[in-house]
Amino acid sequence: MPRITIDGVEMEVPAGTTVLQAALSRGREVPHYCYHPGLSIAGNCRMCLVEVEKAPKLMIACQTQVADGMVVHTQNEKVKQAQAAVMEFLLINHPLDCPICDQAGECRLQEYAVEHGTGVSRHDVGKVIQSKAIDIGKHIMLDQERCIQCSRCIRFCNEVTGTGELDFFQRGDRTKIGLYPGKRLDNPYSGNTVDICPVGALTLKEFRFATRVWYLKNTPTVCAGCSRGCNVMVAVGKKQELMTSPGQFDDGIKRIVPRVNEQVNGHWICDEGRLSYIGLEAAGRLPHAQDADDHELDWDEAVRRAGKGIREAASAGRLGVIATPRATNETLHALKSLIDGVGGAATGVQSIHRGEDDNLLIRADKGANSAGAAAILGATGADDVLRSAGEGALDTLVVLGDLLDPADTIDLGDVATRVKQLIYIGPFADAASKAAHLRLPVSAWAEEDGTMVNVDGRVQLVRRCHRPRGEGRPGWRVMLDLFPGAGVEAPDWSSWEDVYTALSGGTDTFRGTTAESIGLLGLSTAEPAPAGA
Repeated sequence: MPRITIDGVEMEVPAGTTVLQAALSRGREVPHYCYHPGLSIAGNCRMCLVEVEKAPKLMIACQTQVADGMVVHTQNEKVKQAQAAVMEFLLINHPLDCPICDQAGECRLQEYAVEHGTGVSRHDVGKVIQSKAIDIGKHIMLDQERCIQCSRCIRFCNEVTGTGELDFFQRGDRTKIGLYPGKRLDNPYSGNTVDICPVGALTLKEFRFATRVWYLKNTPTVCAGCSRGCNVMVAVGKKQELMTSPGQFDDGIKRIVPRVNEQVNGHWICDEGRLSYIGLEAAGRLPHAQDADDHELDWDEAVRRAGKGIREAASAGRLGVIATPRATNETLHALKSLIDGVGGAATGVQSIHRGEDDNLLIRADKGANSAGAAAILGATGADDVLRSAGEGALDTLVVLGDLLDPADTIDLGDVATRVKQLIYIGPFADAASKAAHLRLPVSAWAEEDGTMVNVDGRVQLVRRCHRPRGEGRPGWRVMLDLFPGAGVEAPDWSSWEDVYTALSGGTDTFRGTTAESIGLLGLSTAEPAPAGA
């Protein structure tokens, strides 16, 4: 492998590596706009100019491949002057409207202007005026004046989605980004163009003017929108009255952006997953335990009643359980332990399928933990359980409702009239909960810690991003509270990690793994989930 020296530091890197990639791999920052690791190299912003000894002029680091013995300088006076000149050129026609720009606080143009700019402009001619606030897609707004023509969004639409909606038009200082005639930026991954835009030229309608990024708390977790299990960063906002207080991030989810994991989603997420929080935040929540008449119940009394109904139905062989494929492995294991403790039950896992798989990330199976549910409960589909309940063959039916979208909770129809007790365990005051005789609130997605298994058999961490609403608590904790009323000795679990330890000791898919070994990028299990699971 070639050995090179960058700013006095020797390193060995694989052949074919560019100078920019080599520098970044060793934690050395070289400013750049157009380069993105998930796209082809364009080399048009010129911000990454570096000096290579024996070369006749400065070279762009993003396109210059390393050679053995190469000596590179990224911070000498010659390079700094070039970077300052590039920044001055980029700012000539930029509107400098940072106070009203959503990108402020995470804008590379802002950062590099401070770090590499001159602070003054010699340009005394009026700026070129272009169009602002252009609606170019279902979720995307364009500000042509802010664009620095890095071409990232163009390359994304050409190379990743293959839809080719965007390009540069006109020439010289009149060059502008825009749509081809008759096209709209409406592909299923359009939001990624906002993520990769280094300035505020492309903004997401759902996040425009919602809050400032420094009022956000970001938590790494996993999307629950489908069985792909894309790695994401969930941002929770501060309430207006708490803006000046440290901490206090509890104003709901403000946005979801992709988190890089080359083994799962690369650099991207789909728009459906990106915006899944909107339905979650808007949905009516189940604030506390309730009976069929909407009367609030003391928690201990509610779980005692539920446990008794489970025990009596199980003793007669007339207990049914339906679980959502979006529950965490810990909740499902606690549920399985309860079922085993009372002697078994007719068990099913709801199937949530919409649309078709695409060739990028989207899966038709919308159950984020379908693979985990199948491994733990040994069940797929809920039709048999619903049929038994509808035929009057069950006394008690326990339904673990959906944790992301109330519209995805299973349709119970007239099942409630055919069983003695319908117990709903879920976060939403949805149609299923309204039909139930007893309702127990749990944490929704993004409100509890745990794990899920994606379609490729990868165990991944799901993180609590903000506090549960009302009396909602983690699903595994609710199951644990049901043990005494059901006449079953409760396990000694005090955290989700304790539940995972028990799970990994008794379920083949998880055997040999630990909560600590999973990490932020997940852990591949021995057997991937079957295709279409």
